[in-house]
Amino acid sequence: MSTVTPLSAGAHLERRDLAFWMDQVLKELDSVRSSPKMDAVHDLRVAIRRCRSVAAAMEEIDPDPAWPAMRKVARKLFRALGALRDAQVMNEWVKKLGAENDPVRAHLQVSFESKEPELTEAAVRVVAKFDQRSWRRMGRTLRQRSRLVPPGSLTAECMALERFDAAKELHAKALRTEKPKPWHALRIGLKRFRYTVESLLPEHYALWSENLKRVQDLLGEVHDLDVLLGIVKKSDFVETEDSLNLWRETIGQERQRSIRTYRQLTLGKTSLWNLWRAGLPTNGRVEAAAEARLRATARAADPDLGRTSQVSRIAVAVYQALKRAD
Repeated sequence: MSTVTPLSAGAHLERRDLAFWMDQVLKELDSVRSSPKMDAVHDLRVAIRRCRSVAAAMEEIDPDPAWPAMRKVARKLFRALGALRDAQVMNEWVKKLGAENDPVRAHLQVSFESKEPELTEAAVRVVAKFDQRSWRRMGRTLRQRSRLVPPGSLTAECMALERFDAAKELHAKALRTEKPKPWHALRIGLKRFRYTVESLLPEHYALWSENLKRVQDLLGEVHDLDVLLGIVKKSDFVETEDSLNLWRETIGQERQRSIRTYRQLTLGKTSLWNLWRAGLPTNGRVEAAAEARLRATARAADPDLGRTSQVSRIAVAVYQALKRAD
């Protein structure tokens, strides 16, 4: 059974579903148009990422073409903002890790800051061209389609459990190595789990949001530092090799600090992974959730309720037969 404690009747539960984030994209677009600074760019990317993540999850249930269409519309904007955001984030890390009179810091800052105007101009152009009318139209369609998976439903629990299992597997792989790619993959997997819970299991998210964000931030730091290390290694800085070696060492120490904190939070009896798993379906409820997911898929594929019922029964029978075969 789930161990998530229901919120009290008087508790305020903020609902941040797909509709919220699609509206938020339009609001953040205006902010970036007014001032494409670091926080505005970050907030717009967050809103887009939420929308695209929910769409990717819903595509597994619902074959409606509006889901991939929405992701495609947002992709170009997301990438253009990403280049600008990366330059801004790297510049902040350089300021944090190096003393003001450090020659490597000065060199890297000049490099990042010289690129920022061009990247800003490119991002603003893409923002200006973003098809808001099409986005609103898709929003109306997808609000209806998203009702196939009611918040807090068994289907929602199944989708969250699937993303939990995928992310937990990536967690195990990352812990076995220091290489960047597995840690980056874990970061992405955790985001998918977090955003699915946020959109589809709001009561769970109200209880887990703080620790989900903390772990995601730690993995984000690891990724940022891996990117910065790659930049330092390729740097054309002409001073002594000792200066660059010191930066490599400093970046490595900061990266290890983030990984140690992540391990402290996610290993042992008090592991956050154990907390999250305890709040998701177990035992017979897993099967019930899987059956609900199959029924939702059948409803999405065929709006004829009579045929949908028949397809659902067949799908459940197939699922149960495969489960027995295992």
